[in-house]
Amino acid sequence: MSEHRTDRDRSHALLLGASAFRHPKILQVPAAANSLRAMAHMLTDPLLGGWPSAQVTSVLDPPNAVEAIRRIRRLAERTTGTLLLYYVGHGHISSSGELILTVHDTDPEDADLTGIEYSRVKSALLGSPAAVKIVILDCCYSGRAIEALGSDTVSNAVAARGVYTLTAADLEVAHVPPLAEQSAVPTSFTGQLLELVRTGLPGESPWLTLDTIYSHLAARLRHAGLPAPNRWTTDSAAHFPFVRNTDRTSAARRSGNTSAEPLRTASPTTPSGRPHFAPVKGAGYDIEEVDAHRLDVIALVADPRRRTRARAPYFRKVSSKNHYGYDKAQVDAHIEQHRCEPASFVDALRMLLADAGVPLVAEDGAHTGKAAREVDKVKSKCAIYGREQLIGFVRVGWYGRTPGMIAFTDTRIIMRINFILMIPYSHVKQARLSTTSAWESWGAGDAVGANQVFTMTVGFGGREVKIEECNQYPLQNTLSATLPALSDLRRNHPEWFVSGLTADHTDRGEG
Repeated sequence: MSEHRTDRDRSHALLLGASAFRHPKILQVPAAANSLRAMAHMLTDPLLGGWPSAQVTSVLDPPNAVEAIRRIRRLAERTTGTLLLYYVGHGHISSSGELILTVHDTDPEDADLTGIEYSRVKSALLGSPAAVKIVILDCCYSGRAIEALGSDTVSNAVAARGVYTLTAADLEVAHVPPLAEQSAVPTSFTGQLLELVRTGLPGESPWLTLDTIYSHLAARLRHAGLPAPNRWTTDSAAHFPFVRNTDRTSAARRSGNTSAEPLRTASPTTPSGRPHFAPVKGAGYDIEEVDAHRLDVIALVADPRRRTRARAPYFRKVSSKNHYGYDKAQVDAHIEQHRCEPASFVDALRMLLADAGVPLVAEDGAHTGKAAREVDKVKSKCAIYGREQLIGFVRVGWYGRTPGMIAFTDTRIIMRINFILMIPYSHVKQARLSTTSAWESWGAGDAVGANQVFTMTVGFGGREVKIEECNQYPLQNTLSATLPALSDLRRNHPEWFVSGLTADHTDRGEG
């Protein structure tokens, strides 16, 4: 264990959250207050961060920049162990291009005077005797802090050693859920970070370093369609043991081993990041064939034609040779975990649609002949362009009572019934469904009969579509199966249903 973890008396953490603002042009961010509380709880949790509560100071809505800067300076001056600074709120860019962290009385017209100029934070870091200095910024344009720390002045300064800066975005806006949904959720970046910490990382050491966390966090954010994070580090700061690996500690408790020593048995990495499997030494196999086969096997979890019949062992042999290239037990364990807990929203959506019987589009986008023309037609009719990914669709032709289609992309549900109705997954709970039925007679004389017609009305916002079907109900069955399943998925993974999963840019939070 690092000496920085054993001597907490010399370490201090300062957490700043800006959620409420005096100026009417600055949007309120209730999620920032939730993030602040959640971060403090994680740091002081004995099974996670392990910080004594006396060494962690949380300040919600600092009244002004002067008081906030004074706190940062004084804490930096007396910290010789680990100095941790966390900020969540709005970030602004000054006329000179500098990052400004907002506080309660920040005026956007004079942000450099009423906000925290990052140059002052940088100065406090340089002047601190702390052995490790960690800065976590959850705000817009936080990559500017990395630009500041990466300047020649900082790079050549002895005092800059041991610095690790982690930011929610590079030079772009960070992401927060819509204001109406922020009452009980954290910001998107902090939410993903804390979820990763809580679940732990199988296959990693008992203590997770900042660099280990970063690689998996970047993958989680990418899968969720959120802005990419950034980092800047010097010397040993990247290897600072930040939190306990809950996967390892829980495994140790289950086996009766309460020590924090690494487990000796091999285990797969979590599906939330890029898989790393131990290579098997030897010859007789083509590593490219092995990789291709491994990816194909992992795709079983989202293939409706094979998933229900797939059973371990999944990874047998390659090119008719009894050589695996990787530890097959690790690969099989990874696939089993992925089947039980998908790594990303898209993975979960594909499995959900497969269970509902919705035909899926090949994940790699490889289409030929008739299938390719059908996919292109659906994309064109449903206005699916650019990087938006078509996951699956149900299409009813002229013979249907209500010709149309329902398409599922990686960001929204699209219904093409006379006109297009789009429901972002982040707003799926706002969709309204109602169903009525009526009997209609047909024919005359001996050739008379009746059909029961079911009409489903789907409403979202101020628009509605009506789907009429009889005898068979492909469109209605699709919605009846998928919408409740999406609601269940939302309860289990609310972080996947932030407005970053919608193509409607008016829903994107900026801060």
